[in-house]
Amino acid sequence: MPDAVTYRVVHETRYTYSDTVTSARQLAHLRPRTTGWQTLRAHHVDIDPAPSEQADGIDYFGNGIMRFAVDTPHAELTVRAESIVELQSHAPDTDAGPAWESAVATPGVWGPDDEFDVAQYRLASPMVPLLPNSIEYARASFPAGRPLPAAMLDLTRRIHADFIYDPKATTVMTQVSEVLAHRRGVCQDFAHFMISCLRSLGLAARYVSGYILNRVPSGKKRLAGADASHAWVEGHCPGVGWIAFDPTNGKVADIEFITVGWGREFSDVTPLRGVVLGTATQELTVAVNVQPL
Repeated sequence: MPDAVTYRVVHETRYTYSDTVTSARQLAHLRPRTTGWQTLRAHHVDIDPAPSEQADGIDYFGNGIMRFAVDTPHAELTVRAESIVELQSHAPDTDAGPAWESAVATPGVWGPDDEFDVAQYRLASPMVPLLPNSIEYARASFPAGRPLPAAMLDLTRRIHADFIYDPKATTVMTQVSEVLAHRRGVCQDFAHFMISCLRSLGLAARYVSGYILNRVPSGKKRLAGADASHAWVEGHCPGVGWIAFDPTNGKVADIEFITVGWGREFSDVTPLRGVVLGTATQELTVAVNVQPL
């Protein structure tokens, strides 16, 4: 991969209802963030039927959000987001860095020099509990004195090797303990489990939602999670900052990964969530396309 690349991302979500619904209220995380390594060049969202209300904003974690309401009776709702994003390579040397023990702290205990934006990601959250079983699994990657980036990368690769990508094995509400027990799931599950491992050790980790490049170079294996929203993990390393890892594909997350937002867990950065007024059932289809320009 080059040191810099620009992508066009198209993310289309379609709700098809079994009967007409009267109205809908939605909250969307579809606008890619601007970060030290990622620049958003253009972004627009088309909604059909056209919304009666629409407003952009920023959530608690600094992610871009959009709220909208559709008051026209409808049997189908389509939300199509298109973005142009420029990325710079930013992956650090994972063989360097402080020993992992130096980054450990007691969750929920703040020292006078602690950064709140780091310390808050050591805490358990509703979908990511602190578990003894997570510590037990993680220990093999964290021998005494190992550099923290190397330990996190080893954990990333072990999850990729030990767990099976299976879209039918879990739902959005599957617990971390179930994922560990059955060792099957999707990117959301693997990210939640890895975060549970890191936080249970007393390390700061956050959930990242976005996209990965879905073009397959000749001779390469297709990345799991392409053609949909993807999830990965950022762990905090003192003196280095946040380092991104993709346990679904067993690698450092760098220039192939477009960041939309981050939070404690999936529920903080769901691409679309909301309510509709009506008695219909719904069918959801999602299509994502990422292409280099």
